Formats: sequence, structure tokens, C-alpha cells
Amino acid sequence: MATVTRAKPQPRTRIVAMTIIQYFAALLAMGALLAYFAQRMYKIGLTLMATSPTPYGARFASGILRSFAYDEQSFFSADGASAEVAEKRRAGFHALAESFEKQFPKTLKAAETFLDGISDLRFTDTNRVPFPFQKLVREKLNVASLAVSSEGPNILDLDGNKTLDVSGSYGVNVCGYDNYKRWISEGWEATKDLGPVLGPLHPVVGENLAMIKAVSKLDEVSFHMSGTEAIMCAVRLAAFNKRRKLVVCFAGAYHGWWDGVQPGPGNERAVTDVLPLKDMSPASLAAIKARASEIACVVVNPLQGFNPNSPPPNDLVLMTSAIRKAASNETMDHYAVWLKTLRQTCTECDVPLMFDEVYTGFRMAPGGAQEYYGVNADMVVYGKTLGGGMPVGVVCGKKELMRRFDPEHPLRVSYVIGTFSALPLTMGSMNAFLKWATSPDARETYDRVGATFDSWIKGTNVELKKEKLPITVHNLTTVWTIIFDQPGRYHWMLQYYLRAEGIALSWVGTGRLLVSLDFTEADFSTCRAALLRAAKRMRDDGWWNLGSPEKPITAASISQGMGKEMAYHTVMKTVREGLLAEILCLPEQDGPRAPVATPPETLREFYEEVMRRKHDDHKASHSNCVNQFMHLISSTIFIFNYYTIWGDCTTTMVLGLFSLFLRQSGHAIFEPPCHDEEELLLGFNTRSKCFVVAGYTLAPIITLLQLSGSVNFVQALEPVARSWLLVTLFFVLGHTGLLWMQYGFRIAMVWLGKLITHPFTDV
Repeated sequence: MATVTRAKPQPRTRIVAMTIIQYFAALLAMGALLAYFAQRMYKIGLTLMATSPTPYGARFASGILRSFAYDEQSFFSADGASAEVAEKRRAGFHALAESFEKQFPKTLKAAETFLDGISDLRFTDTNRVPFPFQKLVREKLNVASLAVSSEGPNILDLDGNKTLDVSGSYGVNVCGYDNYKRWISEGWEATKDLGPVLGPLHPVVGENLAMIKAVSKLDEVSFHMSGTEAIMCAVRLAAFNKRRKLVVCFAGAYHGWWDGVQPGPGNERAVTDVLPLKDMSPASLAAIKARASEIACVVVNPLQGFNPNSPPPNDLVLMTSAIRKAASNETMDHYAVWLKTLRQTCTECDVPLMFDEVYTGFRMAPGGAQEYYGVNADMVVYGKTLGGGMPVGVVCGKKELMRRFDPEHPLRVSYVIGTFSALPLTMGSMNAFLKWATSPDARETYDRVGATFDSWIKGTNVELKKEKLPITVHNLTTVWTIIFDQPGRYHWMLQYYLRAEGIALSWVGTGRLLVSLDFTEADFSTCRAALLRAAKRMRDDGWWNLGSPEKPITAASISQGMGKEMAYHTVMKTVREGLLAEILCLPEQDGPRAPVATPPETLREFYEEVMRRKHDDHKASHSNCVNQFMHLISSTIFIFNYYTIWGDCTTTMVLGLFSLFLRQSGHAIFEPPCHDEEELLLGFNTRSKCFVVAGYTLAPIITLLQLSGSVNFVQALEPVARSWLLVTLFFVLGHTGLLWMQYGFRIAMVWLGKLITHPFTDV
């Protein structure tokens, strides 16, 4: 019988084979992980290079920087001007305030009621000028915001004053107020039979739809109540339909007050889905390409071509002339090239390009910025003037981006809707506006007024140069701004001189000005004459003074002064609100409990100030005989300590603490109210002295706990004395330092000199 031989298993070979497979699998996994992290680091690197630090820096600073206000004395010399120049400014300022009171008495009186009850007005009224100047400006230069009628580009107030409006009603007034009044009337006539019925659409909506699609060159339209609301809708639809979360915008661009597109100050929400990139930067294009799969849309405000990478110009932040700049014609030409390149990049990466034309739509051209720059977007947002004088916001987009539901997932929707979104009256006035805006007459008007305004800009700059005034005007179509050509801290004052000369501005002041298409040659002449008169008055009142050859006022000196002021007030307010101010007794800076401190100029004045404070101190808290005797003993010991401190710290501190205890016991028992008076003399009050006692009590306890148990009492005295010395130096030098910061070096030395010489004058 044949024997069957079974093959023996070879477990080692199988184990080795499995080990090799696992090894290669681990290598592949590690390689994939490294590749993933390398890709992530690459994207992060590109993003950091492309991201503008301005919004984050400004937001960070807004949480740290503390407010402060100049008093009347420092208000007029904040740039370091001489007393003579400051006095000239003071006279001009008060003359301007008096002219406002005479010119607008009814308007100013009526405005007081509105300011108390409308938070919007309080916000705009507060934010007209840089914050250190706001207090006195609000008190003296009240700007009324009440009007009763308009005629052409002129506005009539309660007192009958007629002012030429260059505010443009925040961008609404493109065509002239009389035209909007007519369009609203026509809109009402067309829709009054339906009234405010919502839900069913008036037939006029169909006409609007056709005209808007022709202007935007896009497939679908969505109606809303404001530009901000329309931006919210557009971004939400882009994110919904692309299934991406990240929104790209560009540094400084304004897209309404919604926090979803506001990475800088004004938004308290933690922003993780907005990426503010640098305008006109190749790094930004690279970042968009690298992160295309995350980007829902790239949002552009085409008005940024006027001031790339800068926020909308506003007199609130006009701290120096360097804050505001306008793009040159060459830069604006480059911006047009940049938009075309951005359009190509977005197309290649399948990222929707969105134009925020709330401000530029129908202003830069009948077809808006798309026509002006020759670039078509995937989504366009309109607002302001499109309503024909009525509030409106409109989103236009490609069909695949405007969908609000997912056909594959019926419960997945993008809920965007609004009650008054297609109000018949708004649709009627919009219809009247669009019929004009799409007519040949409108295009002729745009071309004619645009050419006239360009000529006005050139002629005005010639006149300004001839008068040696340090300003120039710059424009982008009918949007213009005033640029200051020399350093200065008071450029924002020009807005008030312009108002006095009959020019109506918005709350952003001279930063963003507008002309409407109904401006005549006479209106342009009036505007130029008023600008020249206002600038001359401002110059003559000393606001543009550049100092003397010995002490020039330069951009560097202004920046350094501002930096020191802001740092000082931020540190002082932070300290004042903390426990350190309580411990070291930082005196009040304002109010009835604020000490009066006049810095001495000469050595004799220094001596007299020290002695005066000693006299006041003795009078306030050293009139009791027993207290005086206890002070005599303690002062004698202190004088002895001035000798022993150089050789025997232990004896000095023990005797010093005994004499301090004796001294304060006299105050506590016989003259307890004295500490409040001492605080007015820049000394310690009752609360801070309790901290001093606590410090001297805790110091030996902490020191003894750190020593070993084998140390006897005598051996422990030396380290305890050193700790007492450190506590003394902390309170004395700390209080001196705070006085130095608040009142200056000389006043701090007056207090320190008074403290050191106390024992001698007591005796």
C-alpha cells in the first residue's frame, strides 16, 4: 500500500510575505499622509502670502485701542503747533461754530430730538472725525441732518438754506432727485390699483426682468429690499449650489454690513469662512487656484479700482494725509487688466465670480462696471439707484447658481425669501428708471456729464495749485474724492468749512463724493467756487500750518505723536480698570476728585511746589497734637534709617516698619478722614494703604514659608527685611511711575521729593 506524503506547511514564508505586504502598505499610507500634509502646507503658505493682514490687524487693534478725548487746550495743538497757531485755530473753530448757529437755528434745535431717539444718527454723528477730536466737535459743530425738499442737485433745510448735494444719498442719486421723484410718481400711477398686494406679481415685473437680464447678461433675477440683503442672498446661493463654504473678497472692499462678508472691524463674529486677499496680486490668483475646491465665490467691489487694498475713504480715519490715497490713471488701467485676469482664473478653476454692483451699477456706465471694465461676472448684485428712488436689492446670476433647492435631495434647500421683495410700487418706479437707463438718451447723458466732470476735475486742480492749496481732487466716473498733499492732523476739518460754504456731504465727509447726471455748468462752477473758498478759509485759520524750521510738523512727527498718545491712553485706561491702579493709588484723571497738578518749570518752582504740597498735607491731616507727636517720633527714626540703609538693611527695615506703623496709627486713630485729602495731593488713599499693609504682612509670611524649619528667628530677619525692602520699592516706585505716566516726570518727582523729605520737614 502506497504511503501518502503530506506537504508540511511553511508558516515562516507566509509570515515573511505578510510582513512585506504590511510594510509596503505602511509606506503607502505614510506617503499619502506626507503628501496630504505637504499639500496642506502648500495651501497654507500660498494663503498667508495672498491674505491681506489689514482686516485682521484692524480688528485686533479695535479690541485693544482705548478712546480718549482732547481738552480744548490740546485740541488745537495736537500736531505740536505753536501757541500762536493754536490760538488762530481756536478763533477759526469758534467762528465756524457761531456761523452754524446763525445759519441753522431751527434745524439744529429740531435735530436734538432726533439725535436722542435715533441710534443711526448717533452713530453717524459720532463717526465723522477721528475719535480724539469727537467730543469738542459734537459740542460745537453740530451737523443737522434734516431736510424738507430738493430741487435739482440742491437740498433745502428747515431754515431755508439751499446746499449743493455731493453726498449722492449714499450712492442712490445717480440721475438727479427730480428724476427719481418723477419715476416714483410714474411707478405709483402704474401700480396704484394693485396697491401693496404681495405674493401675486404685477405685470410690470416681467418688463423689469427682461431689461435687467439684458443689462446684466445673466439668466435669472431675484428681488430684495437692500443691497446688503441681496449680497447675503447671492453668497448663500453660491455656497449652496457649489457645496463650498469659503468666500473670497479683497482687502478694504465693502459689501454691506452683513458679518458674512465683513472680516474687519464692525463684526464681532469669529470669521472663519471669509478670506480677504490682496487686490491686484499674483499671489491671490495662486491662492484661488490652490483652494478652488473650497471656494464658493470670489466677490469683487469694482469701485476698489479707485483705491485698491484700502477701505472706503472716510474722514473718521483721516488721522494723517497718508491714510487716504487715490489710484492714478495708470493704476486704474492695471485694475481693468487685473479683473480680466481674475475672470480667466475663476473660469479655469470653476469658481463663480461675483460683482457687487450695489454702488457701481448704473453709475459707472448704463451697464455698470461690467460694461465699464469689459468683464462679465457669473453673478451680479445691484441696489441703490435701480429702485428708481425706492429701496431695492437685486441678484442676477447664471441659472445653475440661482437654484434654491436640490433636485436629488428634496429636503436640502437654500431658504432665501423676503416679504416686500417685489413690492408693486418699487417695481413700478424701477420700471420707469430702467426704461430711461436703457434708452439712447441715457447713454448720451452719461457721456456728456462724464466728459464735463473730467474737465472739471482738471480745471479745479489747476485752480487749487494756483492758490497754493494743499489738496487735489480725483475721480472715477462720477465718484470723486479729495486728496491732501501735505501732512496734517486736521484735514477732516475741511468737511465743516465746505458745509459752511453750502456744500452738503454725507457722514463720511470728504472721502467719497458724488455728482449726479443732472449737474449743470452752473452747478459745477458753484461747487468749484465753494471748494476754493472753504480751502482758503481752512488755510487762513491755520489748520494746514507746517510749523517752523526749528520745529517742523512732518508726517513722521505726527505719526510718532499719535502713536505715543494712543499707547499712553491705552495703557493708562487698562491699568486704571485693573487692580494695579487700586493697589498703587492711581488718581482720577477727570471729575471733582481729580487732583490739580501744574508742572514746575524752574528749580525754584519745583521747591515751592514741594513745600506747598507739604503745607497742604500738614493742614489737611496733621493738626492733631497726638498725631503730630507720633509723626515726630517716626520721622526721627526715618532720618536715622537714611543713614543705616547703606550698611544694615535688616535694622533699617525693622525700624522703618515700626515708624511707619506708628505714623499710620496716628492717622487711623486721631485723624481718619485725612486719606481722602492725601489722595488729592497725589498720595495714597485709605484703600491703597490697606494694600500696603497687606503687602508688608504677606511678605514675611511668604519668605518664612520658603525658608527651612531649622532657621531661627534672628537668621530669618535678614531675608524678611529684604522682602520688606522690595515691597517698599514696589509701592513707592510703582506709584511714582503711574504719576509720571499721567502727569509727567516733573509732577512725579514733586511727589517723590515730598515723600523723601517728609521726615526732615516734620521734624
